[in-house]
Amino acid sequence: MPGVANCSSKLQCLGGLLLYLLCSCNTACSLAYSQTTGHRVYYTGAISTQHNERFFSSIQKQPVERLIITSSGGEVAAAIELGLWLHERQLDIEVPEYCLSSCANYVFPAARNKLIRDNAIVAWHGNYHHLKSTGLWRDEITQRMQQHNEDANTATHYLQAQVERLVNLEHEFFTRIGVDQYLCWIGKMPPHNAPDYYFLSTRDMARFGVNSVRAPPGYEHTDLSDFDSHIVFIELHGDD
Repeated sequence: MPGVANCSSKLQCLGGLLLYLLCSCNTACSLAYSQTTGHRVYYTGAISTQHNERFFSSIQKQPVERLIITSSGGEVAAAIELGLWLHERQLDIEVPEYCLSSCANYVFPAARNKLIRDNAIVAWHGNYHHLKSTGLWRDEITQRMQQHNEDANTATHYLQAQVERLVNLEHEFFTRIGVDQYLCWIGKMPPHNAPDYYFLSTRDMARFGVNSVRAPPGYEHTDLSDFDSHIVFIELHGDD
């Protein structure tokens, strides 16, 4: 797919555990730009505070009805900011290629009407509620100790504070848009145990409050060859 060809894999554009919601590839995935066409605005690349500033500055008083986004993810706070902008204005969203990680977590579900184009994908692989609930955030303690020359207590305190801050930010966001945040990590839990990314049917999205989604026929069979098979389709059951 265009826009990720310079990365060995779309999914290899993600950094360490606590940064796994960020797009950190220094090639195509880091190229961020926006443009406007009529009442449509385009957001392409990593989601960041800097990209948001350029994006909002470029549209200012322009009437906007639809956001067309292609992104492998980005900064959590910046993605929430973009999602709230969509939600407050009741704008539509369109995914022509892919919307992953923070894009799927915080931008896609915040829109009014949601359109996934042919051969496009929206996929999740966890959030900070997931890291806190599973304790996976602790896997970063040693790395932080080494990188910042900190003792275990200092590194643990810092990381725990960051996780708590982002969990609270997520909680406020999902409460505001009326979506169950478990959407972002249900596929990582038994019995699904997705090794990396997963995507859902529109019916299963609706179970978490993500409504008004249009996807192409046979969406569950979307060609994932460009993703090195790191994305799997999961189907939820009544007891999930």
